Formats: sequence, structure tokens, C-alpha cells
Amino acid sequence: MSQEMLVNGILAVVVGLAVGSILLLIRKHAPRSRLRLWVLLAGLAGVTYLVMKVLGVHADTTASRIALAATIMLGTNAVLQILNLLLWDYLLKRQGDIHIPRLVIDIINFVVLTLVAFAVLNGIFGVRLTAFLVTSTVLSAVIGLSLQDILGNLFAGLALQMERPYKLGEWITVDEKEGRVSQMNWRTLTITTRTGDAVIIPNATISKGIVTNYSRPEKLHMCRVRVGMAYDSAPGEVKRVITAALAGTEGVLKAPPPEVLLDDFDDYSIIYDSRFWISDYTRDPQIEDAVRSHIWYNLQRAGLSIPFPIRDVTVRSVTDENESKAREEFKSEVIRGLRRVELFSPLDRMQVQDLAESSAKFLYARGETLVRQGSSGDSLFIIIKGEVDVSVSSAVGPDIHLATLSRGDYFGEMSLLTGELRSATVKARTETEVIVVEKAGLADLLETEPAILEPLSEMLQKRLDQLSSMVSDSTEEMERRVEPERRDHLLTRIRDFFGMR
Repeated sequence: MSQEMLVNGILAVVVGLAVGSILLLIRKHAPRSRLRLWVLLAGLAGVTYLVMKVLGVHADTTASRIALAATIMLGTNAVLQILNLLLWDYLLKRQGDIHIPRLVIDIINFVVLTLVAFAVLNGIFGVRLTAFLVTSTVLSAVIGLSLQDILGNLFAGLALQMERPYKLGEWITVDEKEGRVSQMNWRTLTITTRTGDAVIIPNATISKGIVTNYSRPEKLHMCRVRVGMAYDSAPGEVKRVITAALAGTEGVLKAPPPEVLLDDFDDYSIIYDSRFWISDYTRDPQIEDAVRSHIWYNLQRAGLSIPFPIRDVTVRSVTDENESKAREEFKSEVIRGLRRVELFSPLDRMQVQDLAESSAKFLYARGETLVRQGSSGDSLFIIIKGEVDVSVSSAVGPDIHLATLSRGDYFGEMSLLTGELRSATVKARTETEVIVVEKAGLADLLETEPAILEPLSEMLQKRLDQLSSMVSDSTEEMERRVEPERRDHLLTRIRDFFGMR
């Protein structure tokens, strides 16, 4: 065996061992990478070439040249893949948090492999590239002219991926098309709209247009809802009511705080610009819907209305008889609601009618808060339509749900009779209509009929006893501690609250 054959044999063994070691490292640190395949192929090609040299196959034979060319090309590709793993994925992406677009890496690899291929053709197979380069120049010009749009999209895609004005999952608007970025590739961008449709936009179009990114620089996004109000509505009152509606809407952030600005004097109304912030742009339509609904309900309860345009002429003829009939129907509905309340069972027919005269009927949207735990109040609520959830806050966890009340149920009796702070939070589970009995109306009744005070206190005590089973263990223990005080001083507290001695 000659010295050259011995050297080639040793090189074959070394190449095999090196390939095996690299494969073990890849299996440990990048088990799902396709790099193992390329290293294995490059190693097999190299070992094959060296074995052919050991067996005496001449270097000028076609088989030997092909084996050498395959070894160089596969080896170059394997080295590039290793560099991709070490340089792009590990050093830049994981250590430096620098994200290089995959398209850029693929182009660099393609250019390097093309240069190596030209060198292999020229050096191993003796192919003269001068004529080929001249021909390829003409061919490139023809192809470039015919594919200029595609090439424009390609380079625009490279620029966009380098600048990274958006990422997958972010909400953007391009040419009035709004959606979530669902796919980015070398030619186009795909966004998925709120209607579930895929809009495919060429990269060249994006690079020339204006892109609005709703997820940058942070997820906070300001929404605006414009409301027109009548000229005879005081701006201060309107702002107070709309601000309360914004503050009570789920999804509207407390900070930055919402604000209401008088925006314009229109032909038929004063325009108010309601501004509020959200952190989940995905729910923007749902949150704006809730804001508009809550504004309407709050305005309706405050006796404020959104005017019709003056160009819309509406003629209504309402007789005194119709108005009287409507008032009687309203009063009858309130009386029926009061009679269903056990607390008012000591009242006779005339006393219920007198109380109904001073009561009001309000409508609440789904999700609105009727009363909040710890707030002051002096009114009682009777549900005539819909459902509400009653809950108390907990210092160690989420709110504790106590009950769901529906038509015929009532709450707020302690606040009505004693002025006690609200002991629970009540939110509308569905659109809910309630009758509200205020302290002022009951005070007028007690002033003329003081004898009903003691029966009312007895019914209140009975009501408190019934409610004790609706609370949790901790709240129930608290109720038991204050129960003797209520039994002893309840009547006194009611007298003090209404100023009766």
C-alpha cells in the first residue's frame, strides 16, 4: 500500500469520526434540525471520494470528479447550515435578540452556493464560463424585464422584513384594509380581517403605502365615540353622565382615564367627543358597542335625549287623554311592582299608591353596575324585567357570587331605611328594568303615616334573617356578629335616618 493510499484511508476514518461527533452534538442541541441530514450526506460523499482514492480510482475519471464535486457542494451546504444555527439562530437571535428574516438568510446561502457551484464547474469539470456569462447576462435582462413586478415585490419584502414595521399576530391597516397579520413571505403579506377573510397584499404596494400598526409602540389604543346632544342640555351634566357610562364599561381602562370633550356645535346638536383607552384591540368593536349602549342607558335614566336631525321632520299628535293613559299605565306597573315586595306588605292600598307617585322606572344595559359595594345610597331597587348578579369583594381572591335575582326580587332595603353603605355589588346580567324607590318618597309617606314605621322595621328584620343563608361562611359570620346590634337598634337607626323622634 502506497503512502498516498494510507493517507487517504486515515482521512476517511477521520472524516467519519468527525461526522459522527457532529451528528451527536446536533442530536443533543438541535434534535429537530434538518442539519443532521446534510452533515450525514456530506460525510458520506467525502468518505466515498476518499475510499475511491484508496482503491486507486484516478482523479480524472468522471466518477471521481462527481464524488469530489458532491463532497464540495454538500460540505459547503453543511457548513452554511451550521453557520445558520450558530450565527443567526443562537448568537444573534437568542443572545442578541436580533431577528434576521429567513428570506435574507436563504438568499445569502443561495449566493454562496452559486459561487461555489461556478468554481466547481470551472475547476473540476473544466467548463468555460465566459460564454455562459454573456448568455446569462442577456437572459437575465429578458427575465428581469418580464419579472420586474415579482422582483419588485421580492426586494420590497426584503426591505420590510429588515425594517419589521409589523410582526405576526399584530393588527394593522394597509390601504383601508384592517386585519391581523397572519402570513409574511417573499412576495406578499396576508392579513385576516374581522370577517374572517384573507386579504393578500403585494409587498411593493405596502412599501409605497401607509401602514398603521395598532400594536405598536404598545398595546394601549385610544377609541373615540361621538355623541350629539340637544342644545338645552347643560354640557357639565352631559359630560358627567357620559363619563360615568365610560367608567362603568368593561374593557375601558381606568388609566389613562376616559374624558369627554365638547367637540362641535352642529346644525341640530352639540357634539361631544368621548375618548377612552383599551388594551385589547381585538375586542374594539365589542367594547365600542358596550360604550355606546351604556351611554344611551345612562342618558335615558338621566332624562337626557339624543335629538333627531332637524332635517328629519317628525310630526306627533299626542292628546291629553293619551298622556293621561300612559301615566296611569306607568303608575299601575309601579304599584304592581311595589305590592310584590314583602317589605311593603304593612302598607295599605292608598299608601302604596302614594309611594308609587314618587318612584321611578329605569333601564340598565347588560353588564352595567346598579350599585357598588361600599358606596352610599338611599334607594331600593325592584326588578320588573331581566336578571342581576349579586357579589361581594374578597380580600384574598376573586369576588364571591352570592345570588342571581330576577323579576319580583328586590335589593337595597338597608340603604333605603337606614342609609347604610351598599353591602354588595349588583350588576345587570341581562338588560334589566327596575323600579327605584327613593328615600324622599318614603320620607313623605312616613311624615303623614308615622305608625307604619315599626311594621316596616319588623319586616326589614325578617328580610335580614332570610338573607343570612345567601352569603358565604365568612360573610355569614360577620352577619352573625352584627345581628344583635341590628335587632336592638334597627328601629332607632331608621328613626334617626328619617329624622323622626
